[in-house]
Amino acid sequence: MSLVILHGRWRLSSLSELELDLLTEAFNIGLGMGSAVLSELLGEEVLVTVPSLNVLPKRPAIDACHLRFGTTAHTIRQAFLDSRNTSALSGDAFLFVPQASSQAITEHLSGSEINEAEILSELGNLILHACLASLADMMETELDSQLPEVHLNRTADVLIGIAREKNRASSGRDGLGITLRENSRRPTHLQDKVLQLDVHFKTFTREITGEVMLFLDLSKLPDLKVHIRDAIHRLTVA
Repeated sequence: MSLVILHGRWRLSSLSELELDLLTEAFNIGLGMGSAVLSELLGEEVLVTVPSLNVLPKRPAIDACHLRFGTTAHTIRQAFLDSRNTSALSGDAFLFVPQASSQAITEHLSGSEINEAEILSELGNLILHACLASLADMMETELDSQLPEVHLNRTADVLIGIAREKNRASSGRDGLGITLRENSRRPTHLQDKVLQLDVHFKTFTREITGEVMLFLDLSKLPDLKVHIRDAIHRLTVA
């Protein structure tokens, strides 16, 4: 088992270089843990790019994903909210897996007698949860999150649904007993900006590829920056 970090690049406004470094590190740690699990499951090396970061309005971000993936990839989505301040740290985590790669993973794990959707759900739970857990640990907060939603060949529908959402509210409990709090912030609009973190991963033997993407809501950027500055201070004085 091994993990290789490839060269990547980022561009971003509104956040300082130090703040960007913190977010990148949190994402790297989480993805490293998730990729290590994937490497063990597949029994081969997983190569991961350095996260690319960008700030852009929600509509262009969704349109770009729609153009890149359309109906060619399966989508695993996990929404999350800051349990202490839902307006400061909330968004969506995605795992996009091309159909051919999903089939290769399923065939490799076919001895487990688990169907494709169940396998993707478990992969999403491992990889996306690792990224969110790392982000929460870095910020010293807790994130309420749903179990991953698996959408086979429906990337476009999922993205369109997100574009139409007005509130990120959720009621009841999921199978893990995690309550998603009512989101009290103003409705989400397509002109609202999001912080997009994007990482690609691949293997060589089976040519399995995928992409992990995080949309972090920036409607309350000052509150998010407080979280980040506090984390930087803790790391500096440690």
